[in-house]
Amino acid sequence: MTNDHLSYIRYYEDLPVAVYVCDRDDALVGYNTAAASLLGIKPLQGSRDWYPSLQKFDEEGRSVDAQYKPVTIAIKASPGSHQQELRFRLSDGTDRYILVSSVAIRDEHGNYDGAIHTLTDLTALRHFESQQFLLASIVNSSADAIITKDMDDHIISWNKGAEELFGYTAGEAIGQHISLIIPADRLTEEKRIIKAISKGKKIQRFETKRKTKSGHLVPISVTASPVLNAQGKIVGAAKILRDISQQKHTEEQLKNYTTHLEDTVKKRTKELDQALNKERELGQLKSRFVSMASHEFRTPLSSIKLSASLIEKYAQPYSNQQISKHIAKIKNSVDDLSAILGDFLSLEKLESGKVTTSLAKFEITDFCQEITAEMQLLARQGQKLVYHHQGPAALVVLDQQLLKNCMHNLLSNAIKYSGEGTQISLSTELKNGQLSLSVSDQGIGIPEADQRHLFSPFFRAGNTGTIQGTGLGLNIVARYMGLMHGTIDFKSEPGRGTTFTMHFAQPEKTNKQ
Repeated sequence: MTNDHLSYIRYYEDLPVAVYVCDRDDALVGYNTAAASLLGIKPLQGSRDWYPSLQKFDEEGRSVDAQYKPVTIAIKASPGSHQQELRFRLSDGTDRYILVSSVAIRDEHGNYDGAIHTLTDLTALRHFESQQFLLASIVNSSADAIITKDMDDHIISWNKGAEELFGYTAGEAIGQHISLIIPADRLTEEKRIIKAISKGKKIQRFETKRKTKSGHLVPISVTASPVLNAQGKIVGAAKILRDISQQKHTEEQLKNYTTHLEDTVKKRTKELDQALNKERELGQLKSRFVSMASHEFRTPLSSIKLSASLIEKYAQPYSNQQISKHIAKIKNSVDDLSAILGDFLSLEKLESGKVTTSLAKFEITDFCQEITAEMQLLARQGQKLVYHHQGPAALVVLDQQLLKNCMHNLLSNAIKYSGEGTQISLSTELKNGQLSLSVSDQGIGIPEADQRHLFSPFFRAGNTGTIQGTGLGLNIVARYMGLMHGTIDFKSEPGRGTTFTMHFAQPEKTNKQ
């Protein structure tokens, strides 16, 4: 290292720019303090590659090595300074953009004797330029019109969205007063905007109309924000204008549709009220008819059954089996018809809201034993009804009459759909505040395909054949259960029988005698 080279280093030591001094062989002989901290590591003195551990790229993004020295070659060949930009990749993966400016050191004979290189960090500038480019791309590609104007209301920028919306090119619009696109009756809006902008306030979105080159008025939404210079002074306003023609068209259609819908609803409501009134009248008429028919049919049915009983009594001396057989058929038919009338009357009362619950406390085992005894009298030949209670005898709180109707229906079905000589079981269990009553038979069962419809009104399973029934019984039971806040479920296997179980929640205190 010559004294001249040392003097260069001492001269540049306190400069804020990074300075590197190389000898005639391009080896680094010295650098100043700024150079030592420029890239986070110290340069390698005595080497032609100052930073061998860092990757370097040229302006085209190609990786370069220590032999790549275009500025050194340039300053050796011609006087003056030469520059080139390089990108250094640091150890943490980030990039630094560096401008290399070089000038040759020559001896008294004009021969190349080394070089002074200054490295300037352009990273912040490149990032700023990248952000500016990105912002410009966003503005230029925006479908919205983005316009900036100065404080005197003259247009200073006009993007492609503005060109498409208003029909003016940027060349036609820039420099013009903003009134170029404002209808005469809306100029006061701009005064309000510029007044707010001058105070540093942002104008929130509002809807208005603006004028196109062809004179057509376009409904738009506008937002505006202050534009500041480098010193933070307000120098203008940036405005985003969005075409809301389609939105307004849709709103108008929606308004018209809503009006039409409201009119339709009023009309349909009136028609529905009329239909409901007619339905109510028909319901009342049906209710009166069912009630009258039930009572009117019951009287002759009772007379028929009484007459059959008298005939049976007077025919006893003749001991004629045929007479007894036909009298039994008459009685059974009367009972079936009475049951059908009972189902219709029960359904009519349920639908008209005439059925209410009347809760009472009673002994469940005594209650079930009485019902079992009653239903045994209606059992087919050889059928046996048995009752079993699990746990201690206990009091329950339910509607006795509704529960009795439910159990009569379930036991009647068990008798009807089971063969002679079979057993029908009634069981009860009171446990943890839950009362369960189950009716099990060994009858024909319910086909799986029919089980989902079992509680629907007028539904009968496909395997019932000629067995009499209305399909109302289980629907009535389910509705009675609802009135008593209970639930009912069942399990059935075709050909092997069915078990229906009713569940009721019971207060704990009712379990204590």
